[in-house]
Amino acid sequence: MNSVIDTITGLDVLHPITVLVRIACAIAAGFFIGFERERHYQPAGLRTHMVLSLGACIIMILSYFIPYVYSPGSGDPARLSAQVISGIGFLGAGAIFKYGFSIRGLTTAATIWTTSGIGMVFGAGFYFLGAIATVLLVVTLQLFEKVELWLVEQKKIRILQVTYFSDAIAAKQILNAIKTHAGDIDIRQVSITEDVENHTSDLVVHCRMDEDFSIRLLFDEIKQLGHIKKIKID
Repeated sequence: MNSVIDTITGLDVLHPITVLVRIACAIAAGFFIGFERERHYQPAGLRTHMVLSLGACIIMILSYFIPYVYSPGSGDPARLSAQVISGIGFLGAGAIFKYGFSIRGLTTAATIWTTSGIGMVFGAGFYFLGAIATVLLVVTLQLFEKVELWLVEQKKIRILQVTYFSDAIAAKQILNAIKTHAGDIDIRQVSITEDVENHTSDLVVHCRMDEDFSIRLLFDEIKQLGHIKKIKID
Protein backbone atom coordinates (compact mmCIF):
# COMPACT_ATOMS: atom_id res chain seq x y z
CA MET A 1 0.00 0.00 0.00
CA ASN A 2 2.78 2.39 0.95
CA SER A 3 4.64 1.71 -2.31
CA VAL A 4 1.54 2.67 -4.31
CA ILE A 5 1.13 5.88 -2.32
CA ASP A 6 4.83 6.66 -2.71
CA THR A 7 4.57 6.08 -6.46
CA ILE A 8 1.50 8.30 -6.89
CA THR A 9 2.90 11.10 -4.75
CA GLY A 10 5.96 11.20 -6.95
CA LEU A 11 8.81 9.59 -5.03
CA ASP A 12 9.46 7.51 -8.15
CA VAL A 13 9.22 10.30 -10.69
CA LEU A 14 9.45 8.24 -13.87
CA HIS A 15 7.43 5.22 -12.75
CA PRO A 16 4.69 4.44 -15.33
CA ILE A 17 1.93 4.82 -12.72
CA THR A 18 3.29 8.21 -11.67
CA VAL A 19 3.42 9.34 -15.29
CA LEU A 20 -0.13 8.12 -15.97
CA VAL A 21 -1.53 9.81 -12.86
CA ARG A 22 0.12 13.11 -13.73
CA ILE A 23 -1.13 12.97 -17.32
CA ALA A 24 -4.64 12.06 -16.14
CA CYS A 25 -4.69 14.98 -13.70
CA ALA A 26 -3.48 17.38 -16.39
CA ILE A 27 -6.14 16.21 -18.86
CA ALA A 28 -8.85 16.47 -16.18
CA ALA A 29 -7.79 20.03 -15.36
CA GLY A 30 -7.83 20.94 -19.05
CA PHE A 31 -11.29 19.39 -19.36
CA PHE A 32 -12.85 21.45 -16.56
CA ILE A 33 -11.24 24.69 -17.71
CA GLY A 34 -12.00 24.04 -21.37
CA PHE A 35 -15.61 23.13 -20.60
CA GLU A 36 -16.12 26.53 -18.99
CA ARG A 37 -14.68 28.29 -22.07
CA GLU A 38 -16.74 26.06 -24.40
CA ARG A 39 -19.92 27.16 -22.63
CA HIS A 40 -19.10 30.73 -23.60
CA TYR A 41 -18.50 29.78 -27.25
CA GLN A 42 -14.84 30.78 -27.12
CA PRO A 43 -12.56 29.77 -30.02
CA ALA A 44 -10.26 27.95 -27.58
CA GLY A 45 -12.58 25.46 -25.94
CA LEU A 46 -12.64 21.95 -24.51
CA ARG A 47 -10.20 20.12 -26.78
CA THR A 48 -7.76 23.03 -26.98
CA HIS A 49 -7.38 23.29 -23.21
CA MET A 50 -7.15 19.52 -22.74
CA VAL A 51 -4.44 19.18 -25.40
CA LEU A 52 -2.65 22.25 -24.05
CA SER A 53 -2.58 20.95 -20.49
CA LEU A 54 -1.51 17.49 -21.69
CA GLY A 55 1.31 18.94 -23.78
CA ALA A 56 2.63 21.07 -20.93
CA CYS A 57 2.50 18.07 -18.60
CA ILE A 58 4.41 15.88 -21.07
CA ILE A 59 7.10 18.52 -21.53
CA MET A 60 7.48 18.81 -17.76
CA ILE A 61 7.85 15.04 -17.38
CA LEU A 62 10.34 15.01 -20.26
CA SER A 63 12.30 17.73 -18.43
CA TYR A 64 12.86 15.21 -15.63
CA PHE A 65 13.50 12.28 -17.97
CA ILE A 66 16.32 13.76 -20.07
CA PRO A 67 18.70 14.68 -17.20
CA TYR A 68 17.78 11.46 -15.35
CA VAL A 69 18.67 9.18 -18.30
CA TYR A 70 21.33 11.06 -20.24
CA SER A 71 23.13 13.20 -17.67
CA PRO A 72 22.52 11.97 -14.11
CA GLY A 73 23.42 14.53 -11.51
CA SER A 74 23.52 17.39 -13.98
CA GLY A 75 21.24 19.14 -16.46
CA ASP A 76 18.56 21.75 -15.98
CA PRO A 77 14.97 20.40 -15.77
CA ALA A 78 13.59 23.93 -15.97
CA ARG A 79 15.00 24.63 -19.44
CA LEU A 80 12.27 22.89 -21.46
CA SER A 81 9.48 24.19 -19.23
CA ALA A 82 10.74 27.75 -19.71
CA GLN A 83 10.29 27.33 -23.45
CA VAL A 84 6.69 26.21 -22.89
CA ILE A 85 5.92 29.42 -21.04
CA SER A 86 7.39 31.49 -23.87
CA GLY A 87 5.72 29.48 -26.62
CA ILE A 88 2.27 29.62 -25.06
CA GLY A 89 2.42 33.41 -25.36
CA PHE A 90 2.18 33.10 -29.14
CA LEU A 91 -0.77 30.71 -28.88
CA GLY A 92 -2.56 33.06 -26.49
CA ALA A 93 -1.97 36.00 -28.82
CA GLY A 94 -3.96 34.17 -31.48
CA ALA A 95 -7.04 34.27 -29.25
CA ILE A 96 -6.96 38.08 -28.99
CA PHE A 97 -8.63 40.18 -31.64
CA LYS A 98 -9.89 43.73 -32.01
CA TYR A 99 -13.58 44.31 -32.66
CA GLY A 100 -14.38 47.96 -33.22
CA PHE A 101 -13.05 49.78 -30.17
CA SER A 102 -13.15 46.62 -28.08
CA ILE A 103 -10.43 44.04 -27.58
CA ARG A 104 -11.75 40.52 -27.10
CA GLY A 105 -10.15 37.24 -26.16
CA LEU A 106 -7.95 38.53 -23.34
CA THR A 107 -9.60 36.24 -20.79
CA THR A 108 -9.24 33.23 -23.08
CA ALA A 109 -5.58 34.11 -23.73
CA ALA A 110 -4.94 34.38 -19.99
CA THR A 111 -6.76 31.08 -19.45
CA ILE A 112 -4.59 29.39 -22.10
CA TRP A 113 -1.43 30.60 -20.38
CA THR A 114 -2.66 29.56 -16.93
CA THR A 115 -3.78 26.14 -18.18
CA SER A 116 -0.30 25.46 -19.51
CA GLY A 117 1.06 26.36 -16.09
CA ILE A 118 -1.37 23.97 -14.41
CA GLY A 119 -0.33 21.21 -16.81
CA MET A 120 3.30 21.82 -15.88
CA VAL A 121 2.43 21.76 -12.18
CA PHE A 122 0.83 18.32 -12.55
CA GLY A 123 3.76 17.21 -14.67
CA ALA A 124 6.04 18.17 -11.79
CA GLY A 125 3.92 16.11 -9.39
CA PHE A 126 2.60 19.04 -7.34
CA TYR A 127 -0.95 17.66 -7.25
CA PHE A 128 -2.28 19.88 -4.49
CA LEU A 129 -1.24 23.11 -6.20
CA GLY A 130 -2.59 21.85 -9.54
CA ALA A 131 -5.97 20.95 -8.04
CA ILE A 132 -6.30 24.22 -6.14
CA ALA A 133 -5.26 26.26 -9.19
CA THR A 134 -7.82 24.46 -11.38
CA VAL A 135 -10.64 25.06 -8.90
CA LEU A 136 -9.68 28.71 -8.42
CA LEU A 137 -9.46 29.32 -12.17
CA VAL A 138 -12.88 27.78 -12.89
CA VAL A 139 -14.47 29.59 -9.94
CA THR A 140 -12.91 32.88 -11.05
CA LEU A 141 -14.23 32.46 -14.60
CA GLN A 142 -17.70 31.49 -13.37
CA LEU A 143 -18.26 33.65 -10.30
CA PHE A 144 -16.51 36.84 -11.29
CA GLU A 145 -18.25 36.85 -14.66
CA LYS A 146 -21.47 37.52 -12.74
CA VAL A 147 -19.75 40.17 -10.61
CA GLU A 148 -18.37 41.82 -13.75
CA LEU A 149 -21.79 41.79 -15.41
CA TRP A 150 -23.32 43.35 -12.29
CA LEU A 151 -20.75 46.14 -12.34
CA VAL A 152 -21.23 46.72 -16.08
CA GLU A 153 -25.01 46.89 -15.68
CA GLN A 154 -24.51 50.10 -13.72
CA LYS A 155 -24.04 51.70 -17.16
CA LYS A 156 -26.79 51.83 -19.77
CA ILE A 157 -26.20 50.60 -23.31
CA ARG A 158 -26.83 53.50 -25.69
CA ILE A 159 -26.50 54.01 -29.44
CA LEU A 160 -25.28 57.45 -30.44
CA GLN A 161 -25.71 58.48 -34.07
CA VAL A 162 -24.07 61.59 -35.48
CA THR A 163 -24.70 62.73 -39.05
CA TYR A 164 -21.99 65.12 -40.22
CA PHE A 165 -20.66 66.72 -43.39
CA SER A 166 -17.70 64.51 -44.21
CA ASP A 167 -16.05 67.10 -46.48
CA ALA A 168 -15.62 69.48 -43.56
CA ILE A 169 -15.02 67.33 -40.48
CA ALA A 170 -13.54 63.90 -39.76
CA ALA A 171 -15.11 61.16 -37.66
CA LYS A 172 -11.97 61.11 -35.52
CA GLN A 173 -12.73 64.62 -34.24
CA ILE A 174 -16.19 63.54 -33.09
CA LEU A 175 -14.80 60.41 -31.45
CA ASN A 176 -12.17 62.47 -29.64
CA ALA A 177 -14.95 64.64 -28.22
CA ILE A 178 -16.70 61.52 -26.94
CA LYS A 179 -13.48 60.09 -25.51
CA THR A 180 -13.00 63.14 -23.29
CA HIS A 181 -15.75 61.58 -21.16
CA ALA A 182 -14.02 58.20 -20.91
CA GLY A 183 -14.92 57.92 -17.23
CA ASP A 184 -18.65 58.09 -18.02
CA ILE A 185 -18.73 56.58 -21.52
CA ASP A 186 -17.32 53.20 -22.52
CA ILE A 187 -17.15 52.88 -26.33
CA ARG A 188 -17.90 49.32 -27.45
CA GLN A 189 -18.35 49.49 -31.21
CA VAL A 190 -18.07 52.12 -33.95
CA SER A 191 -19.35 52.08 -37.52
CA ILE A 192 -19.38 54.72 -40.27
CA THR A 193 -21.73 54.86 -43.25
CA GLU A 194 -21.03 57.33 -46.06
CA ASP A 195 -23.58 59.08 -48.25
CA VAL A 196 -21.48 60.21 -51.21
CA GLU A 197 -24.35 61.95 -52.96
CA ASN A 198 -25.14 64.25 -50.03
CA HIS A 199 -21.51 64.52 -48.82
CA THR A 200 -22.51 63.29 -45.36
CA SER A 201 -21.59 60.37 -43.15
CA ASP A 202 -23.33 58.64 -40.25
CA LEU A 203 -21.16 57.81 -37.26
CA VAL A 204 -22.83 55.19 -35.07
CA VAL A 205 -21.31 54.57 -31.65
CA HIS A 206 -22.47 51.71 -29.41
CA CYS A 207 -21.46 52.59 -25.86
CA ARG A 208 -22.25 52.29 -22.18
CA MET A 209 -23.07 55.47 -20.31
CA ASP A 210 -23.41 56.23 -16.63
CA GLU A 211 -27.04 56.83 -15.71
CA ASP A 212 -26.30 60.28 -14.31
CA PHE A 213 -24.21 61.40 -17.29
CA SER A 214 -25.45 64.59 -19.00
CA ILE A 215 -26.24 63.68 -22.61
CA ARG A 216 -27.10 67.31 -23.30
CA LEU A 217 -23.53 68.29 -22.40
CA LEU A 218 -22.16 65.75 -24.89
CA PHE A 219 -24.52 66.99 -27.60
CA ASP A 220 -23.42 70.58 -27.05
CA GLU A 221 -19.73 69.66 -27.25
CA ILE A 222 -20.22 67.75 -30.51
CA LYS A 223 -22.25 70.58 -32.03
CA GLN A 224 -19.48 73.04 -31.16
CA LEU A 225 -17.23 71.16 -33.58
CA GLY A 226 -19.39 72.50 -36.39
CA HIS A 227 -20.56 70.86 -39.61
CA ILE A 228 -22.91 68.57 -37.69
CA LYS A 229 -26.23 67.87 -39.40
CA LYS A 230 -28.00 65.73 -36.81
CA ILE A 231 -27.42 64.01 -33.47
CA LYS A 232 -29.63 61.42 -31.85
CA ILE A 233 -29.31 58.78 -29.16
CA ASP A 234 -31.30 55.63 -28.45
